[in-house]
Amino acid sequence: MDSNKKSMEKASGSKKQEKESFFQSLISSLFKSSNPEAEKKRRLKNLAKTISKTKYHAYYRPATGEMLAPFGKLIFDLYKAVSSAQTYFRNTQNPAIFKRQIINYILSDNQLALLDELDEQKILELARTVPFQKLQQDVEHKLQIFTNEFNETRAAKANNLEKAFSLFQDFCEFDYYMILKKFDSSYQEYNFNAQPRLDKVNAEYILDDLKDFLTVAYSITDESVEWNMLFEMLKETQSRELVSLGNWKKIIAKIKSIQTSRTLDLTIQHISGDFAYETALSYQHNSIIEPYIEKMENDTRNLMAKIEAEQKESKASSICMQIFGTANPQSLKYYVPDFNSPLIKKDLSVLEYTEPLNYLKTFLVEFVKKVIREYYDVVVIRGQWDATLSAPMSNAYQELLKLSDEITEFDEMMAEEGTMGIKVKTLLPKTAHDAGAENIINRVVSDANETARGYIIQGTQALIVIGKTVKQLLEDYVLPKPLLVQNWKELEKYIDAPMKDFSVDIYKKIYLFVQLMQTYIN
Repeated sequence: MDSNKKSMEKASGSKKQEKESFFQSLISSLFKSSNPEAEKKRRLKNLAKTISKTKYHAYYRPATGEMLAPFGKLIFDLYKAVSSAQTYFRNTQNPAIFKRQIINYILSDNQLALLDELDEQKILELARTVPFQKLQQDVEHKLQIFTNEFNETRAAKANNLEKAFSLFQDFCEFDYYMILKKFDSSYQEYNFNAQPRLDKVNAEYILDDLKDFLTVAYSITDESVEWNMLFEMLKETQSRELVSLGNWKKIIAKIKSIQTSRTLDLTIQHISGDFAYETALSYQHNSIIEPYIEKMENDTRNLMAKIEAEQKESKASSICMQIFGTANPQSLKYYVPDFNSPLIKKDLSVLEYTEPLNYLKTFLVEFVKKVIREYYDVVVIRGQWDATLSAPMSNAYQELLKLSDEITEFDEMMAEEGTMGIKVKTLLPKTAHDAGAENIINRVVSDANETARGYIIQGTQALIVIGKTVKQLLEDYVLPKPLLVQNWKELEKYIDAPMKDFSVDIYKKIYLFVQLMQTYIN
């Protein structure tokens, strides 16, 4: 009886405890959010227990919030292993050379040969002996072949190498020394003769360093990265071994083990109180082939443009010296290079034909209105020849006289108070905040360029007509019995120089000037 009673009392007590435990849990779950600090402490306590069970728990002491010497030892060992690579990368004055080495490594033998032929110095040497048009065609052909050989396989190889190299470089260049200084303030940079005296560190003091370290460290555990290919390339392109492949793989294995254990991720969560923290990897892939090709094409074409401009300038200077006796004759006041200075500063359109229009105006004033006028007055006006044959030359001559006046009027329009110049002057200060002002200026300049080009073409065509006629007359003059002009002998008394020499000089000057203009309008 007593035993049954005790048994019943025991069962009743057990049920009462279970009931009380249930209600305590229920109350706890209902009211825990009302005390967030208590909840945070509870979660931190649980997190500390989890960290203590991980493989690398010796790195951190949750109770005191301290990073311990074993973690400092990890940083020292990594620092020592990559120090040679770190100093090499930091002492490289032109970091872009590494991407260039990656590109060169994946090029075919034919591409390497073409790359040598497209070298700036080689092109400049050829420009001295090869006509520009032929050189330009040859360069463009080689560029096309070079770019066409970047097939998918070669591009993928380059991108894989670039990814591996970027991750390798980021890891090696990480500032391990800064972390070590926090464990041992007396530690000297790149001193590996003895172990540093590592002390424990307030974890909050290196929290940001720890986050940064994991970002670069976890990136190298990416299994898609082809490390063997990278180290083969480094062996070929570098004068020394930065890190041996064997040691690098040991580093990856160590980092992967730490990553798998989640010790340091949990440590960061515990230090920061951010229970959702996860290490974010920073590598972002950008193809290196397209920018390389684009830069190579731009650089090569800019070089060709520079060569063309220099050859044009040299040719123009030479012709100007033969025609005018000076390399840079000036006749215009406002449609001149100085007009472009404020436009260039604001990246606006500029006057494109300042040189040839000045040459044309000078030629019209100094040669057409003087020398050709004299020839015209004697041969066309006094000459006895068919009017239908002389009409084209007469019309061309009158057109040039009219054109000279039009160019003068046009030049005045570009003055500060001229119809075009005043628009540019008024709108320039507004371009900083008004896109419409830029558009108007660009349109004004574009219209001016179109007008100037029209004058150059018109003047050149008229001079060609005169030149052809003078050539025909010269050929007629030397005939025993002229067919075009019947009174050559009579005409000679109206000029001081021999008619033949006078005609030859006019033809040569027109021929040279037409050549000069064609360098600008072709």
